Amino acid sequence: MSLSPMLEFMVSRLEGLSTNTLRLEVQNQSSNISPQSIIRVTLPQNVLLSIPTLAWHFNCVTSGQAGAGQTRLPNGIDHIINRVSVSIGGQDVASGANFYNVLSRCREVLEGSRLDAGLEHPEIITTGANNSYVSGSATDVSGNEVYSSANNEAQFCVRRWNGFLDSCEPKVLSTDLVSDIVVTIFLEQASLAVVASDGVAAATFVANTSAQVPSYTVNNMYFTVKAYSMANGVLDNLYAEQMSQGNLELTFKQYFSFRDTTASTMRYSVASQSINKVIVAHHENASPAVADQHPILAAGYNPITSNLADRVLNLGKAKYIVPYTNFSVPTSSGVPLFEWQMNGAKYPMYRATPEDLLLIARQGNGAKADLFNKDMGLHQYKTNNFVSCMDLTLDAPSSRFLQGVDSRSTSLSAYYNMFNVTANKTLTLFVECGSSLFIAPGKQCAVVQ
Repeated sequence: MSLSPMLEFMVSRLEGLSTNTLRLEVQNQSSNISPQSIIRVTLPQNVLLSIPTLAWHFNCVTSGQAGAGQTRLPNGIDHIINRVSVSIGGQDVASGANFYNVLSRCREVLEGSRLDAGLEHPEIITTGANNSYVSGSATDVSGNEVYSSANNEAQFCVRRWNGFLDSCEPKVLSTDLVSDIVVTIFLEQASLAVVASDGVAAATFVANTSAQVPSYTVNNMYFTVKAYSMANGVLDNLYAEQMSQGNLELTFKQYFSFRDTTASTMRYSVASQSINKVIVAHHENASPAVADQHPILAAGYNPITSNLADRVLNLGKAKYIVPYTNFSVPTSSGVPLFEWQMNGAKYPMYRATPEDLLLIARQGNGAKADLFNKDMGLHQYKTNNFVSCMDLTLDAPSSRFLQGVDSRSTSLSAYYNMFNVTANKTLTLFVECGSSLFIAPGKQCAVVQ
């Protein structure tokens, strides 16, 4: 049992409703955080919180061997995240999928989301001081990418999430109904998040022959979240009446991750009340050696030159990506073919080509099918963005609708098959499921996956 989806509309018509933004401090130290660290923040109690508005603010700088080349932040600052989990009263509600940064990149390809250039560092900065869209001419981007942390500056922000924080319904939660909500962020290892290069010319920017080991440091961390307050007890009475009739239900999307290296078949299994989507990323290099930890020139874009007119953020100009999230079509004899299989049922009902997979991914985006990146052509899709997606349900307007495949009472045998592939490919597979959080009186919680 859940609150009506019309609640948000009703609240917008109420008198005495006000909003504010709260600043939250992390539980551990807030500066000099190294790769593979753990960051925790506790959401405030006894307040109406808009969960999806949680934002993580920080300053991030790169480093490398002294006197050897340059290091750069990734195309998308959430590359530095490996996993995000949410717990309530010490109980895991959403443990979070590993390879969080890969999932973010997959959703960018499938949903066409554009990262915010003012907050999320959407492109790898090339060369020339005027080409930095973060600090402009004040930053010498011919060396390591370093930003001032003086006066508690925090140039970057992660404000879009995968899983519970992004999709919980209802989105506004009265936190006095539950125990402490703790969000935990696990940082990624540096070799998969940031890149190094020999120089700033076209040839040296895509090379790391000096074997420079790139790294990063996070400083000035804090979180913000939007809160609501009401001048009357309408919402409190609504919660009380709802919980007197049964538990309060919050639904959300949860992701499970799997990884394998194969040239034929990848097997996985998930027990869930609603399997909605299966997403597969085909890595070009999921474990880059030190010499390979350099920027990759995106297909269809120009390499940097000595001309300072070369800019990022526009098609046809300079664009580079991190090797870890460079996805490409597998090497094959003839045309590579793909299919999903669940308990003998095939999805689709034929072996799909890469072109078929692009159409299926577009159709799997439902009402958002027209929101894809218009700058990504077929060549760019096959070369740098090869992500496949099989939708197993109708396009639900929110996570309230649990209408996917129920695999709790069956022994699920699921496979992702590739045909005509001649070399092993590292695959990262994500299963999107609909989960439910039941809240009972006395701050008792239970999760149904």
